[in-house]
Formats: sequence, C-alpha cells, structure tokens
Amino acid sequence: MVGVFAGLKWHLVTSRIRAASGAKRAWTLVGLIVLLLVALFIGTSLGTLRLLPIDGVPIVTSLLTLQLVGWVLTPLVAFGVDETVDPQRFALLPLRPRTLQSGLLVSSLIGYLPVANMIALLGIAVALSVPWSLLPIAVVCMVVQMLLCVVLSRAASTSMSALMSSRRGRDLGMAVGLGIFVVYMLFVFLTNSSSSNPSANGQALRSGVMGVAGVLRWLPPGALAALPAQVGAGDWGAAALSAVIALAGLALAWWWWSVALERSLTTVPSSTEGSAPSHGVEGTAVAVGVVGTMKVVAGRDRLLAWRDPMRRMPWLMVVLLTVAWPFLVVRGSGAVFAVAFGALLCGAQAGNQYGVEGSGLWLHLQTITDRIRAQGEVLGHAIVALVPGIVIVLAGVAVQATVHGDFQHVPAAVGGCLAALFGAVSISCYMSARLPYAQPQSRKSMFASSVPGQKGRTTAASFAFLLGGLVVALPTIVLVVLSLVVDPIWGWVALVVGPLTGVVALAVAVRLTAARFLDNGPEIFAVVRAGDRV
Repeated sequence: MVGVFAGLKWHLVTSRIRAASGAKRAWTLVGLIVLLLVALFIGTSLGTLRLLPIDGVPIVTSLLTLQLVGWVLTPLVAFGVDETVDPQRFALLPLRPRTLQSGLLVSSLIGYLPVANMIALLGIAVALSVPWSLLPIAVVCMVVQMLLCVVLSRAASTSMSALMSSRRGRDLGMAVGLGIFVVYMLFVFLTNSSSSNPSANGQALRSGVMGVAGVLRWLPPGALAALPAQVGAGDWGAAALSAVIALAGLALAWWWWSVALERSLTTVPSSTEGSAPSHGVEGTAVAVGVVGTMKVVAGRDRLLAWRDPMRRMPWLMVVLLTVAWPFLVVRGSGAVFAVAFGALLCGAQAGNQYGVEGSGLWLHLQTITDRIRAQGEVLGHAIVALVPGIVIVLAGVAVQATVHGDFQHVPAAVGGCLAALFGAVSISCYMSARLPYAQPQSRKSMFASSVPGQKGRTTAASFAFLLGGLVVALPTIVLVVLSLVVDPIWGWVALVVGPLTGVVALAVAVRLTAARFLDNGPEIFAVVRAGDRV
C-alpha cells in the first residue's frame, strides 16, 4: 500500500510534464533543470561550511532548526502547501491509520520541495563530515532530520486541520503567524544591533549565532548537527545523548501525528463560518459610470479584506516589512529608500483581481459588458491597494527619516516609493487579465494554497508584479540617483515625476486591462474557475 501511495504521488508530480506537448514541455523541463541547478548550487555552498571547523556546527545547528520551524509553520501561516496529503481525502477509504500514516509519509517525501531540501541536507552532511570518514554518519543524521521535518509538519497540520477549516481558526492562524513574524524580525534586528559600530556587524552576527546555537544544541536538529563531530572526537557519551534526543524527538512527533490522524479520520469537524452582518456597504449594487462602479467594487473589496483572514494577513505582513525591514538592511543614512520594497509589496496586493472571484467571475461577465464599467471595476480594485499603500509608504518613510535623521532624502524617497507603488499597482492590474491564475475558493483545507497545475503561472505573475513596478519607476530611480550624486534638487524633481509617472501608468493599465477582460473574458473565466475544485 505504501508503494501505491508513492506511485500516485509520483503520477501527480509528473502529470504536468506528461500532459504538456511541444514547446510547453520543453520550457517546463528547462525550468526544472534551472531549479535543480540552483538547488545544487545551494547544496554546494552549504558544503563549503566544512572549511569553517569552529563556526560550521553552530551555523548548521541554526540552519537545521530554521528548516524544521519552516516545515512546521508554513502550512499554518500560508494556509497549506500540499493538498495531496490532506487526511480528509482518505477518510472514506478502508485503510488502517498506521497504513495511511506510512503512505502519507512516503508521499510527502516525493515532490519538488522535498527534493530541494534533500539536496541542501546533502550539502550540510558534507559540511559536517570532517574528516570524510564521518560522511555516512552525517548522511544518516540528515535523513533523520528530513523525516523529523516531514513528520512534525504533518502532525501539526493534521492537529490543526479541523480548526483551520473555520473562519475563527484562520483568524487564529493569522494571529500566530503574525506573532511569529514579529518575533523573527525582532530577533534579527537585535542580533544585528548588538554592536553600535557598523564595521562590527559581522562579529555581532557571529556572536549572536553562537549564542543561539548554544541553546538550540539541546533540540533534535542541534543534536543531529553535533553528532558527527562528537563521534569523530570519540566523545561517545555526548554522541549517545545526541542520538537519544534526536530519536526521541522523531518518536514523539510520530506519536503525535498518529493520534492526530486517527482523531481527524473519526471526528466530524465543526463549522464556525457564521459572522456578523455587514450592516450594508457604501454605494449601491447598481453602478453607473466609472466612478459609480469604482465605488461599488472598492467598497466590496475593502469589506472582504477586513473580514477574510487570507486577505488580511498579507496586508499585516506588508505593514511590518515596510516599517521594520529597512532597519535590517540599512543602518544609518539611506534607510528611507529601502521603503521602496514595501511599496512594491503594497502594489502587488492589487494582483490577480479576477482569480480571487473563482466561478463568481461569471456574474462579472454578465454585468460588466462595456468599457466604462470594466474600467471602473479595475480602478476600484486598484484604489483598495493604493489608498492603504500610500499611507503605509508615507508612514514607513517618516519612521526611517525620524529615527536616522535622514530628512534631506525624504523628497527623493517619497517620489521613488510612490512611483514604485503606482507602478506595481499598474502592472498588477494588467497582469490580472494578461496572466490570471486560480485561487482556492473552498478555504476548507489547510493543505491547499494553490491550484494544481498553475504553480508556474502563479510564480510568473508574482514576479511580474514586483519587477514591473521597478520598470515603471525607472525614470524616477534615475532622478533619485542624480539627487544623491549630483544635487539634492533632483530629489524634489523625483517627488513630482514619481507620482505623475505612476498615475499615467495606472491610467494606461486600467484601459488595457479593461479591454483585455472584455475581449478574453471567457478564457479568463476558464482559468480561474479551477479554484472552485480546491
């Protein structure tokens, strides 16, 4: 039966390549080869840590712990990553929980993400093999690490699956994810700020990693990282203790998964989808003209963004990144320009306007039948991203300028950030019609975050949102550079040109998006309705 699970998962993973033909199959294979080369490069880079005999083990300890935390928390924060291992899909099959658990474990090890993790772990095994005679022991430790990641991830996901299928559960997941993200940002900030001397950042980071690794040493990933060196040094007592810690962690995770899986298969989940009434939405359901349609669409999007955790979570992350991220990458003058990254993320929130509707887009095709209303709909979606985006960007620039006393760069920074924001919104609007992709509509399974067969389309559109914003902002970027190397007066020019360029790009994008939606509405609908099946 385990072999059947493995065969089914392999069939699902390779089905896209088999279904493609001609140029599409060739490009898919090229993309996979590129990803494989990137994974091999990362694995090789990790292998070079063997050249750092003192720092290698603490760094590997931190990396393995981060890997384990990422496997456990990603399904909870991202609302799922792999619907093929959702235990509810097997609830009606005559399978014993132990058989199902073994089959799900093997199937979880088959896929692009597990292979990438295995390559990285192989590089870490090379790093820990000093001397080379310890390579077999290091490989065994990395195998246990991979199993620990998968088992603990599935245990946590299965335990939370019933709760996360409800709206209250998604609210809880959003709060947990946000809290973890805040703790991570604070940890990185404090680690890099342990020295007031900018030239001592490397030593400060090293001391921070060493201190954290000393604590993580007593967790299963830390024990697995230290085990090869302990065996090589002949410290058999410490090696035995590390093996016990690692195996005990794996056994507890397996037991937790077993209990959660049996409960998930024998318990009917409750639903808490009820919510308070909306008390009405501004405007009317019957829109007239561009402005009227814009008001209706913007009011609806604003309400959904407030009530749906899956729409609210990205905005909370964007706020934190816009305000806090510049502190992590720039120390001193110039931090105001790092807010531009947050501006791009704000603009990307306007992306995939039609994909979020699923089969409900059919109603839009019936009511949005002329260019005026189509432009109003696109503009309404854009406004919902622009208004909070402008506030967030201005607040981020103000915080950085106040903390670092960098007020002389504020005009150039504001101009560049607004150009990036408007540019990202413009490209996001156009790509919504040019490269739409389906989004899961059921929101019932925490194992599903994207529609099978459209992950490549989703990735391409996401990169287009960000890179397109940079392209639109290029004229303003040139002016910002001139303000830094020639004369600060160019910063004031950027303050005028940035928003002006963005408004022009948005106007063009609204017209092009509306026209493409009207011309290709049925094709867009055929793509996005796939989200109703997930």
